Amino acid sequence: MIALYLDKLNANMEKMLLERMPADIDVRFLNPATGEKGELAEAEMLIDTTYQVTREVIDAAPKLRLIQRTGIGVDMIDTAYARQKGIPISVCRGFNSVSVAELAILDMLALYRRLPFMDASMKRGEWHTWTYRHASYELTGKNVGVVGAGAIGRHVMKRLKDFDCTLLYYDVRRLPPETEKDLGARFCSLEEILKEADVITLHLPLLPSTKHMIGARELKRMKNTAALVNCARDMLIDLDALADALLNGEIMGAAIDVFGPLTEQSPLYRARDCNLILTPHIGAATFDNYDRVYRLCAVNAEHLLHGEEPEDLLK
Repeated sequence: MIALYLDKLNANMEKMLLERMPADIDVRFLNPATGEKGELAEAEMLIDTTYQVTREVIDAAPKLRLIQRTGIGVDMIDTAYARQKGIPISVCRGFNSVSVAELAILDMLALYRRLPFMDASMKRGEWHTWTYRHASYELTGKNVGVVGAGAIGRHVMKRLKDFDCTLLYYDVRRLPPETEKDLGARFCSLEEILKEADVITLHLPLLPSTKHMIGARELKRMKNTAALVNCARDMLIDLDALADALLNGEIMGAAIDVFGPLTEQSPLYRARDCNLILTPHIGAATFDNYDRVYRLCAVNAEHLLHGEEPEDLLK
């Protein structure tokens, strides 16, 4: 059986996947670094990280029996068409929660201590030991608003509890009372979080209802000392409005992990010298997480080979 990885990996990650796959699964790569090149027409299983699995891609794979995501989001897959064709989609529920949660907290700390500026200015030979002492903060004891209380959001809250933060959270589904108690978190409206939080961190899927949920209006409601962290999807935020807010001092900083290459046409290009952290969608990109992910790929490939139902199917 042929499994085809769609995204371009480096040689180390190709090796990592191959080492975890059973010998009776033929793993190929659409854009190989050192591995064997494969084609859509021969693939029975597609393994996808960020590659756009459109209707055309699905139609080009007539033998396709499973789309295996290496994450939880499916906004890069035409799920309606896959269902219409009877092709199941497997996702990695909870796999990336720890890695993404750790990056979100790292971003909070880095924004509060203005590490991007400190690092860059030191490397230019400048000495700004006094420049931002009045505008640098401890995370301990602050109000942190977690928007989205799924697996990642809960992992963020679990870790922030040890920072003695006051935890506020919003989700369309309220957590059970015992979970709220264990996390030490208080359910709030989004409006309350915008008003009260010193840090807001977003952990939501990109849906029509969540696109640009943080826009000019919401940014103006935040404290001017507040930091905004987004390790989910960049389109949850109106990036033009975010650039304005950073340049006008309406918030103190922002970190976005899910960002493509920064070009002069990018909305945030004009705010690049602000307290802004941009990382290239690396929230889940740790060895530990991909070890879990590739092991699930191997398990599901074996299930397909033996005519069994794959695990962690999208409902």
